[in-house]
Amino acid sequence: MSDPQTVGQAVETIGASQKMLDAQNFAAVLPKHIGADKFQRWALTLLKDPKMVQVAATDAGRLSIMSALMDCASLGLEPGRTYHLVPYAGIITGMTDYKGEIELIYRAMRQPVIGALVRQADDYHPRGANTPPLHEYAPFKDRGPIIGGYAYAQFGPDTYSLVMEMDEAEFLKRRDKARAKNVWDEWPREMRLKTLVHQLRKWVPWSVEIQQAQEVP
Repeated sequence: MSDPQTVGQAVETIGASQKMLDAQNFAAVLPKHIGADKFQRWALTLLKDPKMVQVAATDAGRLSIMSALMDCASLGLEPGRTYHLVPYAGIITGMTDYKGEIELIYRAMRQPVIGALVRQADDYHPRGANTPPLHEYAPFKDRGPIIGGYAYAQFGPDTYSLVMEMDEAEFLKRRDKARAKNVWDEWPREMRLKTLVHQLRKWVPWSVEIQQAQEVP
């Protein structure tokens, strides 16, 4: 049976967190395509998670939650889907996932972003800094361990961004420097793709705002 005091404290914590997440706090930083009320509902849904309740029990924890959510709002991403609040040592670390990184690039360019991991048994041939590699593999066979990956964006017909490439040693170096190593261990594929696209984002246009397609008269 749950301790009544513990349950009461949890209810009090959730109530304090709800007051903290006033929609107006986000309105000033949210891009136009996301309303403040909608973002507040997303945030409040996340705070019902028992792990979030535990973090929100301290001043430092609540501050870290608010800081991460403000970062999420400023990027125009959805908390819990393309931007994640990761508990670590009593505070929250905000983290954009690979889908969020791709979304930020796509909003500006309206062109595909391609990312893939390369495994030991794959046939991989780089073809130049701004030319997509040749990457062939057998999808339904054991391809062996990950040895690297690549990501690039398409600017137009036969025009591409810099091809961002990383080997497994670079992935592991970034994993070792990460605060939340457990996320890398739980989601190895997703974290490697996120790292690739995040680095690619430094070389291509990106936007927090959804760009409206221009109609041709």
